Amino acid sequence: MEKSLKKATALVLVGMTTAWVGFMLATYWIIVGAKDALSDPNHIQLTTPATYVFLVALLGQAFFVACAYRIADVELAKKTPGALPVLKYATVWIVVTALSLFFFAFSAFSTATSVDSISSFSSYRKVSFLEMTTGAYLPILLAALGSTALLLSTTVFRKSEMGKGERTPEEKKAKLEASLAYIFPVLGIALVFILSSMGTHFGSGNSVWYWIFILLLVAASLGLGGFYSARTRALGASQADTKSAKSSTALRLNLTLVVIFIVILTGISFGAGEGVVGAYTVGNVAFSDWLVNMMLPVLAIYVISVVITYFTVRVRSIISAK
Repeated sequence: MEKSLKKATALVLVGMTTAWVGFMLATYWIIVGAKDALSDPNHIQLTTPATYVFLVALLGQAFFVACAYRIADVELAKKTPGALPVLKYATVWIVVTALSLFFFAFSAFSTATSVDSISSFSSYRKVSFLEMTTGAYLPILLAALGSTALLLSTTVFRKSEMGKGERTPEEKKAKLEASLAYIFPVLGIALVFILSSMGTHFGSGNSVWYWIFILLLVAASLGLGGFYSARTRALGASQADTKSAKSSTALRLNLTLVVIFIVILTGISFGAGEGVVGAYTVGNVAFSDWLVNMMLPVLAIYVISVVITYFTVRVRSIISAK
């Protein structure tokens, strides 16, 4: 109906407006906090109103654009004229919102790490674990949950698919595994942000093997995401939109994340490898120390990139052969 399409379009605009108002308020609180920090460095606060204003603004936008998408999706399923442009418009803002939530989580992680580092190497007050939790860990987790809910509500649990009767066990299994295809990468990366920040806070980040453990978590979350999205595709649920909306989108998301991860890891392994070989050539490091604390970590990074590359290519090769 024309009324429903108007409502969907208006909801996207409401979401945009919610984000705009929230960003203006958050900017005000950032400026106020910066003034206080300039007057007294010990006044630096990790938990600030700006963090939660940003978060609420983005989650509000996510809610409204998801509602708009679901309305347009139903109208498209009914073959309502003019529904496709509205659905595409809402889809654009879903992508923008999901990316914004990711960058918010990354910003919270970066801010927490920098503030914690400053307090460790200066006379500024120490940041407590409670403040790290409320100022960084909790916002990162909420942003990840919001992003996951947004993706699931517009792909796996589409409103246009409701009311179609009892699903077969295969379709139920496909829906569960499609959910896991989104949950593992998104929440896995959020967990990596939190653990990385905790490593800096507690000093375990000084160990190179701690960061190898972090990289393994990233690889595992991306690998599981690719595995379950491939499983969804391989099960081949009876509806065509199930394949395109659930498995294909999950596979594209997973492939994008994996490619970024591989490129970063490969670059690190080559750059760090050159530095490690150079350090041994200079001869200032004992061989055993060089091997365990320098060469083996670099080798581990390269091996992780090779394994995740092989796994990714094999999964997509198997899918294309079906």
